[in-house]
Amino acid sequence: MIEKIYETPSGKIHYWTDNIDPNGVTLVFLPGLTADHRLFEKQIEYFSGKYNLFVWDAPGHGKS
Repeated sequence: MIEKIYETPSGKIHYWTDNIDPNGVTLVFLPGLTADHRLFEKQIEYFSGKYNLFVWDAPGHGKS
């Protein structure tokens, strides 16, 4: 997974991607209230290399 940062006027949003096929299926992991990207560590480990992956830390959570 590659960590990236999207800067907004309200602050930075941290997200991680694993893009293996631009035409392939992308799995999006959205942690709920009080959680962050670490919630999906096992799922990311399992799906890595099989699908494109995207996970983020919502504003005010984790690194965002």
